[in-house]
Amino acid sequence: MEWVLVKPLKSEQLIQDFEEKHDIEFPRSYKDIVKEHNNGRPRPNVFDTQDSKQRVAKSLLSFDPEAKESIWGTYDTMSDRLPADTFPFMIDQFGNYVCFYYDPLKEEPTIVFWDEELQKSEKISDTFTLFLDAFYEL
Repeated sequence: MEWVLVKPLKSEQLIQDFEEKHDIEFPRSYKDIVKEHNNGRPRPNVFDTQDSKQRVAKSLLSFDPEAKESIWGTYDTMSDRLPADTFPFMIDQFGNYVCFYYDPLKEEPTIVFWDEELQKSEKISDTFTLFLDAFYEL
């Protein structure tokens, strides 16, 4: 996978600060991607959910609190509309989000797609790594 239009991560501490503030732990594979590709756009960038096909990812949310599409501002704005234990980390071109869902019965968060217009989630994959592996080009 290639990442384009990456914005350098100002500090790795920003990831830890977000985790501590929300009492979560991101998967190591996700943190490694963010450290190298903060706010990057994946190529290929098409993925499927259990309910829909050919969703198009725009970019990872930035850990820079000042960024237009930051994980900080997005979660603060969206948290009252999202299901409990759901944290957005990627946006599509229509303002929908790819999120981590922290099921208390699982060791690692699953990946879900949050449809902002329909206010519903669709499962994508069991892990972040499987999510990345499922991207394809049209």
